[in-house]
Amino acid sequence: MEAVTFAPTLLVAAIALPALLAPVVLALGRAIGARTGYLALLAPVVSVVLLSIVVAGWEPGTVATASISWVPTLGINLTFILDGISIFYGFIIGGIGVLVCWYALAYFDAEKKNLGWFYACLLLFMSSMLGAVFSNNLLSLFVFWEITGIASFLLIGFTHEDPEARTGARRALLVTVATGLCLMTGFIMLGQLAGTYELTAIISGGGEWMKSAGLLAPVTLLMIMLGAFGKSAQFPFHFWLPGAMAAPTPVSTYLHSATMVKLGVFLTARMFPVFHELPLWLPLASGVGFFTMLLGAWMALRSHDLKAILAYSTVSQLGFLIAYYGLGSAQGVRYDLVHVISHVFYKGSLFMMAGIVDHATGTRDLRRLGGLGAKMPLTAAAALVGVASLAAMPLTTGFISKEIMLATLVEFAGSHRVLGILFLSGVVLSATLTVAFALRLFLHAFRGPMPASVHFHAPSLLLQIPPLLLASLALGFGIVPGQLGALLDNLRVPYLHEPGHHPLHLWHGFNVALLLSAVAIGAGIFLYRHLQRRQWNMPAIPAPLRFDEYFDRGVDGLGKAAKKLTLTLRADWPPAYLPIVIGTLLIIFFSAVLTHLDQLAGMRDLPWDIDPWRCLVGLLVTIGLIAVLRLRRWTAQLIALSVTGFFLTFYFVLYRAPDLAMTQILVESASVVLVLVLVARFSTGSRAGTRFEFRWNKRQILRAILSIGMGVMTTLLVLFADLNRHPDPVGPHMLQASQPLAHGTNAVNTILVDFRAFDTMGEITVLLIAALAGMGLLVRYRRSKRHDGHADAYAPPGFLMGRRKEP
Repeated sequence: MEAVTFAPTLLVAAIALPALLAPVVLALGRAIGARTGYLALLAPVVSVVLLSIVVAGWEPGTVATASISWVPTLGINLTFILDGISIFYGFIIGGIGVLVCWYALAYFDAEKKNLGWFYACLLLFMSSMLGAVFSNNLLSLFVFWEITGIASFLLIGFTHEDPEARTGARRALLVTVATGLCLMTGFIMLGQLAGTYELTAIISGGGEWMKSAGLLAPVTLLMIMLGAFGKSAQFPFHFWLPGAMAAPTPVSTYLHSATMVKLGVFLTARMFPVFHELPLWLPLASGVGFFTMLLGAWMALRSHDLKAILAYSTVSQLGFLIAYYGLGSAQGVRYDLVHVISHVFYKGSLFMMAGIVDHATGTRDLRRLGGLGAKMPLTAAAALVGVASLAAMPLTTGFISKEIMLATLVEFAGSHRVLGILFLSGVVLSATLTVAFALRLFLHAFRGPMPASVHFHAPSLLLQIPPLLLASLALGFGIVPGQLGALLDNLRVPYLHEPGHHPLHLWHGFNVALLLSAVAIGAGIFLYRHLQRRQWNMPAIPAPLRFDEYFDRGVDGLGKAAKKLTLTLRADWPPAYLPIVIGTLLIIFFSAVLTHLDQLAGMRDLPWDIDPWRCLVGLLVTIGLIAVLRLRRWTAQLIALSVTGFFLTFYFVLYRAPDLAMTQILVESASVVLVLVLVARFSTGSRAGTRFEFRWNKRQILRAILSIGMGVMTTLLVLFADLNRHPDPVGPHMLQASQPLAHGTNAVNTILVDFRAFDTMGEITVLLIAALAGMGLLVRYRRSKRHDGHADAYAPPGFLMGRRKEP
């Protein structure tokens, strides 16, 4: 596979535009209210236009790349790839983004608050999704991957007043971030084993790196697929997606049916040419996928809420999509894009339908719905097509997709008899369950009489157009699938898809796949009628499958365990835990020293010049520290400690480092002022403080040993550093590079603000966070009486007397 290059300007603009418009939307949201949606709608529209211009200059069947250097020292580049699968997902993200923004304009009431925040998060998500699908560098792909998770968390928790929204957002974030760490591990392992983080280069290598990888290859695959399973809600991470349905319907439509949950499917497609030769690929992708497909369909059958049914059916269909890649041959796969686009059409339409029903009636419970077909004929028509495609009825894209999967499994069973029959049986059973809950979804909501408890108000036409458009595509391409096949044939990827032309037809003749499809539809109708007679009364979900409860208990248990450990170690009182930390450090250090004692013989060759001025400074510092121990009052101890810090500035002066001396003076001055302000909060009686008195008890002896040990460790570290000087020290290089690279004559300044700029920024960030946290503790934190009593036991007497009283 040879990749050509292209100019990335328009593609970068298409990716970045939504994120750049997000702060504008946020700033204007409060001023223009509901009209914010019109401004937000511009982003996906323009992005789709820019993508169309980029694709117009792309030759179908080729792979083009463009690179922008980002962090070259770490091998991180913003490398973009333009091939069939990235273009396919890019248009899905942009196109569905247009429909969702349109839908949201009519969905939210004009009085709805924080719409600017909603659209800003939605646009941030859109940019991160586009960045992920067009990324060619694994590390930049991971960065965009994680941003989608953060944006999803913010969108799910948009109605944060609702406890279910907060729980769903937290659960989604923790699951996707935890599995994202596995993904990061897998990407780093793959990059190190393959010698590059560029996806096209890894694929072009033809798997040569696997020959020397050994067991690391399947471990790498497992780590990457765990990330894909977490994002696409595959077993055992399937539980987070139904909880995320607490989000507004536009979010559920965009993130949880059409785009974000497809990232795992997208990643599986990207990894197919890399790992499909591994024996683990088939059981991992197809085994987990088909099991999730069956589990999701079974859970959907037991649900009563419209969005819950659609969520579990999405889990089922995502398993179907991932499992399909596990069945791919050495030549590639054939119809994966058909399965994905079919799911986008009908599931997007159905989620929008669920939002319209909720908007019009105030409920999504199928047990409280009925008769909506006469009230909302346009929505009913869209729902009918969507449900028909979900159940894989003829003349829909869902039927074409299921026929392809059944034909593939029949062919697969010829070479993998037992496994093929097992997978085939699972698909037929899942299709049966899907037909049953699809019939219930439509008939119980749109047929029969409307319950008297329902207070109906008609939805606007603007709200009904987006699901109608998606349903029309599902129906139109289901009637003329050849046109869909011709479009998708231009998006074939040489390293993913089988060579040759594979057209789609409405009628493939009488065959085993058609027979199995008819069996599934007939069995589904029978199951629906059976459950209808039982009034859909089914036993509760078995305890072993309540993964959401296990997860919530685990999160709560982790917090309780951490609190118990904190109280046990008395982490709020440094004298209780510092001996443990310092003692552990000394044990590790002196254990290492024992293996390098022979190096200390070189001390004889070191220059031992005694400078009287340095000795004087050392003596003054020692006197200051003794004063800290012997003085009684807090203020006196503070002043003595500050004087000790000022004495240290003389060391910097002696070493000709005026900038460091000035920095030390400023830090000491600011620290004295801040701590004096803090001490001023103490009561008058508490300022007396305590004087250090050494007593021969175990605690004092331990502290003395640890103190002496730290002094010895520091001295030995200096000696070992002096004895093991690097033959090519970095100091001279910094001095030489300061002027030409950083345009500065002061090497200390250039190191801090240029060569180590990120390190300095990190330190500033840590200080800022600590300052904000301290401010929050002093000003806004409200303690209960129980916590106050605990804090008083360890704080200086009178410290808490000045806190703000409870209202």
